[in-house]
Amino acid sequence: MSTESLFNELQRSSLSQSISQLDAIAGALAQLFHIAGFLLILTAILLVNLRLIGLGLSKQPIPKLAKAAKPLVIYGFLLLLLSGLFIFLPSASLYYPNPAFWLKFILLGLALVIQFTLYRKVTSLESPNRILASITAVLSLTLWFGVAFAGRAIGFLN
Repeated sequence: MSTESLFNELQRSSLSQSISQLDAIAGALAQLFHIAGFLLILTAILLVNLRLIGLGLSKQPIPKLAKAAKPLVIYGFLLLLLSGLFIFLPSASLYYPNPAFWLKFILLGLALVIQFTLYRKVTSLESPNRILASITAVLSLTLWFGVAFAGRAIGFLN
């Protein structure tokens, strides 16, 4: 089965059909929750990365700040996942040819790889190597904001 066929099947699924029959307010709420989820992630990532670069919260130990921010990332990601499925399923076949959709998921994959490797290592140290911390922060911020911008572009390229 090709990816395009999979997307078409997802759009024809009973769950997708049920979602598409809901009131327009449900769709607006899904969009709102999607944005709120991303804001939770970006807030947490931004605070920790600014600390890694040395632009704020300098009295906070990096591991403590990262640990405090982690629930925001987890809850934000759960909101993104659930609301994203709610948004995606009824229009899956429209997303398949959209380059911004694919860019969003490529950037998301890269952001998650950085999050679970470099970012996790750097934020576990009280005094990480300054250059490595800065590179990690800039890379992380670039990827996460890239995900947000690509996601926003999806609606303009449909």
